[in-house]
Amino acid sequence: MVVAVLLTPFSLLVNFVPLQRLLLAVVGTTGGVAPRFSVAEAVRRVLDLLKYLALRRALPNDGFYSPLEIAHMSDVQTIFQVVYLKTVASCLLTIVLVVLLRRRGRDIRWVVRAAGITVLTLIAVLGTASVTLGFDALFIAFHKLAFANDFWLLPEGSGLIRLFPEEYFMNYFFIALGASVAIALILTLLSRQKRIRRL
Repeated sequence: MVVAVLLTPFSLLVNFVPLQRLLLAVVGTTGGVAPRFSVAEAVRRVLDLLKYLALRRALPNDGFYSPLEIAHMSDVQTIFQVVYLKTVASCLLTIVLVVLLRRRGRDIRWVVRAAGITVLTLIAVLGTASVTLGFDALFIAFHKLAFANDFWLLPEGSGLIRLFPEEYFMNYFFIALGASVAIALILTLLSRQKRIRRL
């Protein structure tokens, strides 16, 4: 349940195009005094990437991405596939757990409460680390842990960096964490209800 609460917002929000459009405008990709892309081109690029990451569709062969960027995106695709798989698996396991507990007449409040508190604790630790160390340090640490190579060290003028500057990831990180916090708070509040077996 904890994994489901943490990963589901990430998996859903990353594919929510209106949010992507908003973030791209906020970070200057399509908005501000000197936008780097038109809205139409940026959204098209984002949709191409989302299809590539989720459905393994090929990226357009139009010269936008360098060989280094394509190599990096191959690694990113692998990570996204794992995240999507874990999201689906954790949601299914959560449903199975709730059904089994209900069939046995068990009160599921303790499971819901434990999941909510665990998620809130993990996010509090991440939030504290982000404030203490800075998002840059967390961003670099994540890439060093997640990737076995340095393909993620892209030049400033590369297509991916112009499309998704670091501020994009910072904003998305806090939005996804905020969604997880909201879900965890709802679970924690629901666990205080007298009966929760009907969830």
